[in-house]
Amino acid sequence: MEDTSREVKAIQQEIWMRLPEAERFRKCGEMFELAKAFAASRAPSGLSAEELSLFVFKEIYGFEMPVIEGFGPLK
Repeated sequence: MEDTSREVKAIQQEIWMRLPEAERFRKCGEMFELAKAFAASRAPSGLSAEELSLFVFKEIYGFEMPVIEGFGPLK
């Protein structure tokens, strides 16, 4: 769904691109941390740290974290 007009998108893009690259990178990191916090807030209570990590991953990406042979459990 797109509910933002092309004109508003262009303004948003212009504002965003005026920021220094390091600032844009920092803001993206902050938004991702906020998204993880929102996902974690929806988690059932009583999950272990590993279960919470797996829950947040699934909430953000929409699928279970793949198991990669040769790698240990989440830490």
